[in-house]
Amino acid sequence: MKSTCALLTALLLAPQAALHAQSADPRSLQDALRQRQTKNATMNLPLPANLERRMLKVGDAEREYFIHIPESVRGKPAPLIFVLHGGASNSGLQMHYKVDFTLLADREGFVVVYPSGQRGWNVGSKDAYIVRNFTSTADDIGFFRAMFDTLIEQRVADPKRIYLVGGSNGGMMTHRLACEFAHRIAGAAVVVATLPKSAQELWPKPSRPVPFLLMLGTADPLVKFEGSGQTLSAEDTVTFWRKQNGCEGEPKRWDLPDRDPNDGCLVHAQRWEGKAPVLFYKMEGHGHGWPMQRDRQDGTGPKTRDIAVPEEAWQFFKSTCSVPAKPGKLK
Repeated sequence: MKSTCALLTALLLAPQAALHAQSADPRSLQDALRQRQTKNATMNLPLPANLERRMLKVGDAEREYFIHIPESVRGKPAPLIFVLHGGASNSGLQMHYKVDFTLLADREGFVVVYPSGQRGWNVGSKDAYIVRNFTSTADDIGFFRAMFDTLIEQRVADPKRIYLVGGSNGGMMTHRLACEFAHRIAGAAVVVATLPKSAQELWPKPSRPVPFLLMLGTADPLVKFEGSGQTLSAEDTVTFWRKQNGCEGEPKRWDLPDRDPNDGCLVHAQRWEGKAPVLFYKMEGHGHGWPMQRDRQDGTGPKTRDIAVPEEAWQFFKSTCSVPAKPGKLK
């Protein structure tokens, strides 16, 4: 038991300083990422009894995902949330341990899927990620299309209630999937992931409004709140989804409770109504990573402990989000 706990701690809290301390040298950055991905891919994480590993054939590739189906919804279509890992990972299983939607799924009655990327996710843009020369070229659009179709055909997923949550590179992939599959996605949430600058030229325009929750940190050293040469600012990213969703006028504003005064962070909320809502959590003082993570002192900045992504995302989804008409298969 102690060795298992030590293994998980080493995986989840391993320093990322090697990834970012030498960011001026792309080769050093890519080498560090390659080492970390290789390490993560070979670590033998235990498969919990409440998760099932499944495989799908996508072109010539065998693709992997992990799924949890609560007993309360077995045998009938249910809401389903895809949870996407970041760019320094290959394993959906890691997300189960890192950001556990599984317990909430049992309580609330939704299915959760943790898909595995290949060297992160292929966000389809040259400037979309800090390690853009070492991220995936896999057919991730085909992978998600296959998962949607398979899980709907198997009566696991309710086609009107399919949702996406992703962080960092997984958050950028969530942005892309919401553009590519707007007619199949009932809602999306991203953590520490703004839009790449080329998204509006390279990605398709969403075919319908998509309810969107954005959780972005003001102290993020990697996906900068004010934007960079590669990514839009937080404000411009929120504006993109406001325009897509027909959200005009002033938002409703409020502050979330400061549940941990010692974390050095506050969360300010803004919500716009339109054809679909946009909810923006400005995480003041938060760096790069998921809320509720331990501060690793690794150069990624502080982490707010005032919110937990599973609860915030699910509350947003279940109160506002459904696809208006049952979609068929994508061609």
